[in-house]
Amino acid sequence: MTDAEASSRGWVAVALWLALQVTLTSLPGKAIPVALPHPLDWAGHFCLYGGLGALIARAALLHRWPLRRLVWAGVLLSTWAALDELHQLFIPGRSAEVSDWLSDTLGASLGLYVGRRLMISRLGRWLR
Repeated sequence: MTDAEASSRGWVAVALWLALQVTLTSLPGKAIPVALPHPLDWAGHFCLYGGLGALIARAALLHRWPLRRLVWAGVLLSTWAALDELHQLFIPGRSAEVSDWLSDTLGASLGLYVGRRLMISRLGRWLR
């Protein structure tokens, strides 16, 4: 597989994860298949955004992004998380919580960090 093919596949994975995420966060409260009780729902937010952050880190390294661009990706992910919380205000049975946004932001940040560390490690050649 060429570098261009690998980097394109990296962004396809990000797009698919985002599609899943938008679908899950757009479900009405009664239609959520697994509703985690509070505060365990924070773990769900953390993991959902952590996975997204790791996938973005993978795609970014395949595209040879400089570190500062990955930091900006973290800022954009936090903004996306805030918009996602606001979007839930318009979904029946859902609410927007600052604590959920913080869990999203922490998960995304850790996902970007761990994803980058994995991609520059020996294990990274298996993840390409």
